[in-house]
Amino acid sequence: MKESLKSRLFMLLFALPFAGVGIGFLVFGVIPNLYEWQQMKHWPQVEARLLDAGLHTSRGDDNDTYKAYARYSYRYQMLDYTGERVAIMGGSDNIGRFQQDLARQLELAHRMGQPVPAWVNPNDPNDAVLNRDMRWSMLGFKMIFVLVFGGVGIGLMIFTLKAKVGATDHPDSSSKPWLAQQEWASPLVSCNAKGSHWFIWGIALIWNLISLPATLAVPAQWAEGNKLILIALMFPLAGLYLLYWAIKSTLSWRRFGQLQLTLDPYPGSLGGQVGGRLNVPIVYNPQQRFPVSLQCVRRYVTGSGKSRSSHESIVWQNNGLAHSEAVTGGTRLSICFDVPTDLPVSETYSDDYRFWRLELNADLPGVDLHRQFEIPVFATGEQSRAALPLSTSHPQLNDEREANIEAVANIQQIPGGVRMHYPMLHGAGNNLVGLVCGLFFAGAGMLMHFEADAPAVIVWAFTLIGGLITFICLKWLFTSLHVQLDHKGLICERYWLGMPVGRDQIPRADIQKLYIDVSSRSQSAKGYQEICKIIALTRSGKKILIAMNLKGRDTAQLALEAIGSLTGYEAQ
Repeated sequence: MKESLKSRLFMLLFALPFAGVGIGFLVFGVIPNLYEWQQMKHWPQVEARLLDAGLHTSRGDDNDTYKAYARYSYRYQMLDYTGERVAIMGGSDNIGRFQQDLARQLELAHRMGQPVPAWVNPNDPNDAVLNRDMRWSMLGFKMIFVLVFGGVGIGLMIFTLKAKVGATDHPDSSSKPWLAQQEWASPLVSCNAKGSHWFIWGIALIWNLISLPATLAVPAQWAEGNKLILIALMFPLAGLYLLYWAIKSTLSWRRFGQLQLTLDPYPGSLGGQVGGRLNVPIVYNPQQRFPVSLQCVRRYVTGSGKSRSSHESIVWQNNGLAHSEAVTGGTRLSICFDVPTDLPVSETYSDDYRFWRLELNADLPGVDLHRQFEIPVFATGEQSRAALPLSTSHPQLNDEREANIEAVANIQQIPGGVRMHYPMLHGAGNNLVGLVCGLFFAGAGMLMHFEADAPAVIVWAFTLIGGLITFICLKWLFTSLHVQLDHKGLICERYWLGMPVGRDQIPRADIQKLYIDVSSRSQSAKGYQEICKIIALTRSGKKILIAMNLKGRDTAQLALEAIGSLTGYEAQ
């Protein structure tokens, strides 16, 4: 453990200079420039007479840098002053042609003896400037240092602080591998809410600081006729959503705090059970539902260097409802799942490893509850010592699954089978979000073509991607499905905006089986969710959709069993 703490300290010290550089550029470079730019909008304008003007060129080994200079006199409130400040940002650089163009303008005015406008700080008349435009390219260059150095430094710090501290000195860790992790050294497991809370705030603040220049540039650029600047609004809008997410996380933390799960059995068991108990600080309500999900997750890294990215995939999942009871100060939840033997045990962190996660959710007045617990699961074969009731056998589950089926389909029993109707606008939520994104990308592509004469490859990329997303979302939003499955066979009719677009008629002898497939997977504030569909597989290998937009594999399984029992077809 000492070695692990030393490694953490070393990583923190290593990350500190990176974070310091990023924060330094932000605090002493970006923010003062933005502040002055806003203040200068209210400085009074006077007429200045140029005494000297030109361009300083600094020769370097690789490239040259430039600096426009000037000396000028001006009168403010009946007093004479001289100044040398030319622009908001001082110093030499070679970012664009700002310095050369400004120097040329000033040199021309000096030679012709023409006055130039100057803006004076009313609080300090000795402070004046000839050009008060914000150099967005230069500000963006500074933000690279903020993002790269600050992001690397702060990211390393967060990763180091969130990393697990291994209890490698435990005497029984060789025979009981779960003891090799300090957070699993007892049956009490804490949720990850505190670390996630600060991580969300860090992401939200960094994103909004990065998008601030684009936000501030919108009014001025729009006034100058730059319609393309509207594309930049996507960054502050995303920033507002991140802030909303961070605020919700804070409110959740203040209401529920750090919940702790007492495992029973300890550790969770392959070939046995996984579960435990925890107390939630809310008033007991026997009608309140507490959905829970147990997941075996594979987390792996692909790529290398800048293209390195982390992914998750679900190896196994089971859903249910926690059983609740009243206790002093709140509500006690009991969670228990039966787990097969042929699944991976909890593995130590690496570029490709498996771990077990328990998710708890509840829709509550005000702030919803969402907590995740990473728990140890090993092949011990143990059952719950307190004989906890199974979460998959909660009496409310069947009613909930039937409601999920009824929400997306109209299923009617007919002699020898079923008739099902799936109307338009099913699954409208996700499709509407996709439609907005698709229209935005397609619109941005066309705007870049007509207003900015952008390169064709960028225009086509935005337009084609946006058009494809829009087409897919429109297709599924306005598609309806009519299915009849009985002892004669299958009739499946597809419609778009009420117009027929496809029909399949398969005799019973040609249908091999019915099975569940996953349409989409998503991770939201309420946890991991699968949207499933039911497929009829013919003996020739053709797949025909007969049910769709079923929330969760359990709901799909219930629908599959009902269809199979009413029709007599093999359901797997």
